[in-house]
Amino acid sequence: METESIKMKTVKAIFVFIVVLYGALLNHVAKAQEMSTTSVAAMEKLSTWVGKWKGEGWSIDQTQQKTEFTVEEHIQLKVGGNAILAEGIGRNKSDGKIGFESLGVLYFNNEKKQYEMKSLTADGNQASSSGKINEQGQFIWGFDVPGGSIRYTITLGTDAWHEKGEFVMASGQAFTILEMNLTKIK
Repeated sequence: METESIKMKTVKAIFVFIVVLYGALLNHVAKAQEMSTTSVAAMEKLSTWVGKWKGEGWSIDQTQQKTEFTVEEHIQLKVGGNAILAEGIGRNKSDGKIGFESLGVLYFNNEKKQYEMKSLTADGNQASSSGKINEQGQFIWGFDVPGGSIRYTITLGTDAWHEKGEFVMASGQAFTILEMNLTKIK
């Protein structure tokens, strides 16, 4: 009789454990769905980026040499609307050779309530950056570098993309180092 009582207590304990575990699992699934919904809603604000873009621009390197280029950007919404994949390739106007090639993944970090981007370039550079949409609807992103930071501002019209890159010194003084004007072709 005592053995049956122990068995019954064990069965009850296992049952309670399963109910608690199931409740925790449901809570986790609900939170994951809520976070995905938040992320998708944040990424939806950037949905006009999706497509193929083509245009021209210029950049200035550390030696103050200006290079003019043509550029193509292919922007795709990925992983259920939770991220943007951006592929860019720029060719020097002077000789048509590839001047830069980049790949970036942009997503919304629900915990930090901010956009984040991981980017890589063909020359081996990589950056982790954060971004935000300002009151004018511009997307501003950047990262720290020795002596200051790099800040990019993207302004989108219906089919027009303007991007300005700046080196911002620790003192706050900014110098334009890049400018691009693109048109949506698809």
